[in-house]
Amino acid sequence: MKWLNNERGNAAIFMLWLLGIVAIIFVLTINIVKVYIVKEHSSLSAEQAALAGTAVLIENTAQAIENYERNPNYLLIREIHELAEGKSYSEQIEDKKNQYLSSGSDESTAYIKAVNEVLTRQRLNWNGFLKQELRRELSETKAGAEALVRSAVMNVINSNHARTEDTVISFSLDKWRVEVESTVRFESVSDNKYISRFIEDIPQKGYGPTLAYMENVYASGMSFPEIPEEESE
Repeated sequence: MKWLNNERGNAAIFMLWLLGIVAIIFVLTINIVKVYIVKEHSSLSAEQAALAGTAVLIENTAQAIENYERNPNYLLIREIHELAEGKSYSEQIEDKKNQYLSSGSDESTAYIKAVNEVLTRQRLNWNGFLKQELRRELSETKAGAEALVRSAVMNVINSNHARTEDTVISFSLDKWRVEVESTVRFESVSDNKYISRFIEDIPQKGYGPTLAYMENVYASGMSFPEIPEEESE
């Protein structure tokens, strides 16, 4: 009878030990899965932020073209251009965009591809007034472009609960795109005994689409004299 009691006691100890091992494995598994989730979250946040920054540049590009085509001071150069090419810049961009839309591109991608095709270096060097308007809206420097998109980028980073203090915004003069690096904080699950709790910031990068025309905006070339602000209003 004493032997049976000892066996039952040993079995109970073994079961407790086994449950402890299972619990540790369970906690480790949760942490591994959580790392992948946080990493994906960090990557998605950075990607969305880069796209938001790109959207600002695209909106400002459209505004610059509209400013150019509405300004009466540019009437003569617009007439010369339309006589040579048959259509305005906005009409050419719209035509190209519709072609890309019909081939399956989404609205934003189609517009970017169209602008990349229409705003060539040759056209912008010939038409200094259009380049002037683009530089006003997009900034003439890398730092200016980064400052321009900062608010939109940070809004996305905040809304995704990523870490603003670790966020780095860059406009690449090699790839001609908005690049965002940020982190999301990972906090491990602990069993408060065998597995210690630790915290780590997981970094990821996000990239916007290539805005090839920006190289032509930044490039030096022939430019017409700047019209004073009071005359262009």
